Amino acid sequence: MKCQRLQSLLRDWYQQVRSFTLSPVRMMELVERHIKQCPICQHDDDLTLELEQLKEIIRVPHTPISASEEKLVEEPVYVYEEEVSEEEEEF
Repeated sequence: MKCQRLQSLLRDWYQQVRSFTLSPVRMMELVERHIKQCPICQHDDDLTLELEQLKEIIRVPHTPISASEEKLVEEPVYVYEEEVSEEEEEF
């Protein structure tokens, strides 16, 4: 990470995450905002890898499944005891 300002901000934000005054998601939003405005961060090739490692450390939730992907995931079918006993009675 080449940007000293981002390093400083990350330290501060990480301490806030650890003290539960800042959510990990909000921290990553602040990081993204800084990157969009910072010419040093925009030209840092290693930054994406370092941010992925940071996300694992602070346990940022995964992005939600999109509507098209959600259709591909089948809902589980639950069989309850009552339903099993009714089926057994039929045989």
